Amino acid sequence: MKRYICSMIAMLTLASSQGVVNQMEKGSINYSDRTISAIGIGFVPINAVNAGMARRLALRTAKQDALRQLIEIVNGVTLTSETTMSGAMVDDMISTKVQGFIRGARQVGQPKYLSDTSIEVEYSVSMNGISDIVLPPANIAGASPATSSTTPAAASAPTTGSVTGVIIDARGLNARPAMAPRILDQQGSAVYGPGKYSREYAVTNGVVGYSKTLESAQKDPRVMGNPLVLKGIATAGANRTDITISNADVSKLDSANRSYNVLQDCRVLILLD
Repeated sequence: MKRYICSMIAMLTLASSQGVVNQMEKGSINYSDRTISAIGIGFVPINAVNAGMARRLALRTAKQDALRQLIEIVNGVTLTSETTMSGAMVDDMISTKVQGFIRGARQVGQPKYLSDTSIEVEYSVSMNGISDIVLPPANIAGASPATSSTTPAAASAPTTGSVTGVIIDARGLNARPAMAPRILDQQGSAVYGPGKYSREYAVTNGVVGYSKTLESAQKDPRVMGNPLVLKGIATAGANRTDITISNADVSKLDSANRSYNVLQDCRVLILLD
């Protein structure tokens, strides 16, 4: 158990330094690399006939425990400014699909054999698969069929003067991460949200990216090159995930989008504390 606690502390320290992470006792939600992880514990059964069977049964129990933890953690993922995944999974079809997706979670690293004979395993799922289940269709007004159906790819190298993405600096606002946040103008209208981006890009790359420092944000492939940096002035919604920018900055964002499709391609990154 002491080893387990030490490993969790190490994970927390590493995660907090690398991205925007909600850390729990037995797992984490990483909004920066879009992964959700859970740790399961399995104990060696006393009625096992040999060491090999004991190990297999303990591993099976640990995996089942990890998948149960994953479902609980996914339920707590913030989806929008008003909704968590637990709210979305009230829909039986969504719940069935999400639970089926979680059953396909991948094992992270090798099992850890603890001093009390228990076994610890970590399993992880990508937010991409969950996004594909819960994100509504979002057609871009005026987009050609070829544009909306093309498989998303990394942005090409910027030309001189081009805008490669937008960074919204929401530090100091007590903003929180979500899978599908919006950017609002001062009247509360969405300048970025459903209908403003390609669903394919949103599923593959996420609606937005998250970072804690401007330096790391500027190196993020989502916006790297010549990103437009704008300052958030307020948060909105019960979950404090939507970011309001000034109307003057809305004009800058609109100009960048008309010229370089930064919103359609989900080239948006939000800085959080």
